[in-house]
Amino acid sequence: MDRKFYTSVIASALICCLVFIFLAFYSVGVIDRSNTRNLLNDRIDQVCEKLDDNIYESKELTEEIYNNYKSKSRVLAIMLSKNKSIMTDETSLEELRMAIGANIISITDSKGIIQFSTNPSSENKKAYEDFFPAIDNKVFSEAVLNTENNHTSVITGCSRLDAPGIVQIEFIPENAEYLLDLTDISKTLTEMPVLKNGHMAIIQASDYKYISHTDYTLVGTKAQFSESDFPEEKGWFSSEHDGHDVLVQYQKHNDNIIIGMVSYDEIYNRRNSIIKWTIFIVPVTAGVITLTFRNKIIHIQNRKEKK
Repeated sequence: MDRKFYTSVIASALICCLVFIFLAFYSVGVIDRSNTRNLLNDRIDQVCEKLDDNIYESKELTEEIYNNYKSKSRVLAIMLSKNKSIMTDETSLEELRMAIGANIISITDSKGIIQFSTNPSSENKKAYEDFFPAIDNKVFSEAVLNTENNHTSVITGCSRLDAPGIVQIEFIPENAEYLLDLTDISKTLTEMPVLKNGHMAIIQASDYKYISHTDYTLVGTKAQFSESDFPEEKGWFSSEHDGHDVLVQYQKHNDNIIIGMVSYDEIYNRRNSIIKWTIFIVPVTAGVITLTFRNKIIHIQNRKEKK
């Protein structure tokens, strides 16, 4: 009788332990996964906001820079039309370049070939194709951002007023590098880590290449994901990255897909620690309770026997 009773107590305690461990395993896992998804959603929203802010700020700054330098180019074209000798006098052209704060001043003929320039190496070269409409359109004025030769500059082009041709001027503005940073998506995620080992990335939807990644070495490489992985505007799925199972949260934004991913090992790290301690503590507690019951029953039986 006593043996059956103890067996039932121990079995009940073990069942309670298993139920408690399962509930802890499931509930903590669900909570941690939900918290991770919320964190990734917040990070993705921050990236979307940052991209939108950069686009707006770069447009404002670009318009300000372009308008400033296009007006200078137009004034220069008027000055050259009033005094054509400036073009043929290297000293006068150089002084004019310094006066307007330009880097290079170039003037083309009716075919867009540079005839006069403060940079001798530019002579007999073609002007920017974008500026060719200026040959026939006397009110043409345009500006482009140039990032060649490891430096950033703004190049403006407007029509000559004295004859068919182009006045092309290169400026190096103080905030050109800042403007380049605003338009360089690859640097967007350099300071946006996720937990200890998580990643954020921006995938270009046209070719599924990383255009930004918290691991900068992956920028420009082909993403492991395909179009079928992103059926909705936003969502999540499980995948594999660097040999680990990962949770991937995503959201489509303009022509890009912004993703955040964290390994399940890291997501469930807290849960696994809790379960390890639970597996140790709960059976010990159940054993203590069983022994307490046993001692109590023995004590009651001894009192009955004495009576």
